[in-house]
Amino acid sequence: MFKGFKSRNERFRKIGNVLFLLCFIQLGWSFPFFHKEENKTSSVSSTQDSKSASQTSGPGISTAKQNIDNLKSADLLSVDVIASRLPSVTENIQDMPSNVTFKSEKELHEAHPQTFQDAVRDIEGAVFYDEVGNGVDSTFSLRGFNNSSAVVFLVDGVRVNEVDNNAVNFPLIPMRDVQSIQIERGSSSAVYGSNAFAGVVNITTGQASPKPMHLFGGLEWTSFHGLRFNQGVSGTIQDKITPLGGRFTYYFNGERDNTQGYRNHSEFRFTSFDIKTAYELPEGQGRFYVNIKHMVDGDHTPGEITLEKFQSGDLRSCNKPYDGRKFFNTIVSLGGDKRFWDDRILASILYSDRMNKRNIYTTYGTFTPWLYPQFDPYTSFLNMKSRDRDLTWQLKYDDQWKGLGNESLLGMEVRNSRQTSAERYAYLGNIQEFLPPTTDHSARYNNAAIFWRETLKICDKIIPFFGMRHDFNWLHTADAITPTNNVSQRYDKSTLSTGMTVKPFQWADVFGNYSQGFRVPTMDETTPYAGANQVSLKPESSDSYEVGIRLRYKEMAAYKFSYFLIDVNDEIQWDNLRNQYFNIAQTRRYGIEQRVDFMPIQEIKLYGSYTWMAAYVLSGGTSSLVEGRALGQIPANRFTLGVTSTPLRRWGSPYEGFRIGMNGEFTGRQHPSNYETSSQAVLDTTGKAGHWIPGYSVWNFITSYNWKQQEIYFKINNLFGEKYYSRSYSGTSWGSSLYPAGTYTWVNPGSGREFVLGTKWEF
Repeated sequence: MFKGFKSRNERFRKIGNVLFLLCFIQLGWSFPFFHKEENKTSSVSSTQDSKSASQTSGPGISTAKQNIDNLKSADLLSVDVIASRLPSVTENIQDMPSNVTFKSEKELHEAHPQTFQDAVRDIEGAVFYDEVGNGVDSTFSLRGFNNSSAVVFLVDGVRVNEVDNNAVNFPLIPMRDVQSIQIERGSSSAVYGSNAFAGVVNITTGQASPKPMHLFGGLEWTSFHGLRFNQGVSGTIQDKITPLGGRFTYYFNGERDNTQGYRNHSEFRFTSFDIKTAYELPEGQGRFYVNIKHMVDGDHTPGEITLEKFQSGDLRSCNKPYDGRKFFNTIVSLGGDKRFWDDRILASILYSDRMNKRNIYTTYGTFTPWLYPQFDPYTSFLNMKSRDRDLTWQLKYDDQWKGLGNESLLGMEVRNSRQTSAERYAYLGNIQEFLPPTTDHSARYNNAAIFWRETLKICDKIIPFFGMRHDFNWLHTADAITPTNNVSQRYDKSTLSTGMTVKPFQWADVFGNYSQGFRVPTMDETTPYAGANQVSLKPESSDSYEVGIRLRYKEMAAYKFSYFLIDVNDEIQWDNLRNQYFNIAQTRRYGIEQRVDFMPIQEIKLYGSYTWMAAYVLSGGTSSLVEGRALGQIPANRFTLGVTSTPLRRWGSPYEGFRIGMNGEFTGRQHPSNYETSSQAVLDTTGKAGHWIPGYSVWNFITSYNWKQQEIYFKINNLFGEKYYSRSYSGTSWGSSLYPAGTYTWVNPGSGREFVLGTKWEF
C-alpha cells in the first residue's frame, strides 16, 4: 500500500515540477528584460499603446481586443444569458440575482467534451455518479440533489426531461452540436414550473453561419474502440425576393458515435440529425424558425458488480449481458419573435412536439419471478411510447425613465403529455410472447400555467425583482391488468421568487434571492413497475435561500462565492426495503460554492472551484427515518482545478495555435445510494467499505494544434488510471442465479484510462 502511495506522490511531484517550469517560462516571457522593445513602449499612454499595437506586426505583439477575444470566459467578461422560459429574453450575467455558469462555444470546443457531463465537470455545486455502469448515463444534478429529475433541462427552449420520471437521457445531447451551456442554480419553479428544485440547464445548439455557406465537421478515435464523426453545413442568404428585406438562415449537423466502452457489454451507438431554418427580419426586429431534431440511441448497460469483485481488481466484468436499450427521439419545434412599439415590446411563442419510443431490457438480479421460477435470471422487456406537446408564449415590456428602468414579463405555458408502456418476460434476452404482460400502463399528464415577473433597474446599481407562477396539473394513469390501480390526481400550486442584485462598484456584484419550488408526483412514482401504486403521494415543495458575491479584476481574474439553503417538504424517495415510493416529511440542503478564474498573462488560464454540501433528513414524519440521517450520493466536498497554456502564443502564426492543458476533479467521500432508507443492519453486514463511498480524483490531459480553422487534438482521460466507483448501494438478495441469498454491497466502476485522437475542420 505504501509503495503505491509513494509512486502516486512521485507522479504528482513530477507533474507539479513540469507545471511550475511552464509557468516560470511564461512569466519570464512577460517580463521587460526579455522584451526590451515592449519595455520602451510601457511608458507611453494607454491610447498610444493600443494604437502602436494595432499598427505593429510581429509575433510578440497583440492588441487589447485580441486579448479579450481570446479570453472568452463568461466568468471574467460580461455576457448575456437566458433569463426567461423562452430563450428570446436575456439578461447580463452580472445583473443575475443567482449563481449562473455560462460556457461559450469557444470554451466548449477547446475542451472537446464527449458528453454533457464531461462539459460541466469543472463547475461548482455539481453532483455526478454513474447509475447504470456504462459511463455515458452518469447522473447530473446540483446543490445536494442526487438525481436529474430535480433539474429542468431545455434544449433550444424545449423541455427534454422524460415524461414518466422527469429524468434526462444525456446521450441525446450531442456535444458536437452544442453552442453554449447555461446553468442557473437554485429553485426556479416561479418561471419554469414543476421539478426546477436544484436549477435549470439551458442548452443552445448550433446556429447558422453569417457566410452563404460554411462547412464544418470532425472525426475522433478513442482507445475504447470508438469512432465518432460529424459533418455539417450552415449559412445565411439575403432575401432578394420578398419586400421584407430580411435573410434566410439554415443549419444542418449529422453525427454518428460508436464505442465498445470500458467494460464488457458497455457498447454505445448514437445517431443524430439537427436541422434548422429561419427567416430573420432586418435590424433584429424579429424572426420565424423551424427546428427538427432526430436522435437514435442504442446502448448496453453492464450494471453493477459486487464490492468484493471490485476490490479483487475485476472491473470489466458484467453480470447482466442482456441489459440495454434503444431510444428513438424526434423533436419538432416552431417559434417566432417580434418586436413592437420602438422595441419596447418583445413577443415570443414556441410550440414543440417531442415523440419518444424506448425499448429497455432489465435484469433483476436479486430475485426470480415467483410465478415462473424457471426464468432465472429474471429479465424483462419494457416498451414505452410517449408524446409531449408544449405551447409557450411570453410578452416582455421594457421602459426607461431617467435613472429608473422597468422590465415586465408575462407568459403562459400549456403542456400535454401521453404515455403507454408494457412490460414482458424476456428470458435470456428473448421476449416471451406467449406469456401475458406483467404490466400494461397508460398515462396522461396535462399542465397549464401563467407566470409573471417584474424587474427594476435603479441607476443600473440596484436591481430588485419579483415574480410568481401558478400551475394546474392533472395526472391520470390506467392499469389495463388491474383497473383498481388506476390513479386520478389533480394538483395546483402557486410559487413565487424575489431577490436583488446590488452593484456598489464596477468590479463587484452582491446578490441574494428567495424562491419556492415544487414537483408533482410522476407517472413512474404513482404507478411504479415494481411495488404497489402510491395514490397517497404528496407533491414536493421547497423554500430556497441564496446570498453571494461576484468580484472581477479587469480581464485578469474573477471570483464567485455563494451560500445556499434549501428546505424540501414531502420529498419523494424510493425505499429499497419496502419496494415503494414514499414522502419524507422534510429534508434540508445547504452549502457553499466558490470558483476563481485567473489569467495572469495571455498564455495561461487557470481555474479552481470548491463546493461543500450537506444534505440530511430534517424530519422523517410517519416514515421510519431518523432525524439527522444523511442522504445518499451527496459528496460533502468537491474540488476542481485546471490550467490551459498557449506557450508559443507570442511567436505568432503558425505557432500560436499550439495549446496544452490539464484538469482534474476530486470528489470527497459520500454515503451510498438510499442511505437514508437503508437499515443499519444491512449497512453493518456489507463489505469492507463501511458506510462510505471512498473519495477519488480523476485527472485529464489535452493538447491541440489549431491552424486556419483546422484542428488536431489528443486527450488522455483519467490520466493516472484511477480505480474508483462513483455509486454504491447495499441490499439483500432473495436468491437468484446471479446473487445467491445474502446481503451485498454493489458498486458501479468508473472509467479507466482512455486515449482520444481527433480532428476538426471548417471551410
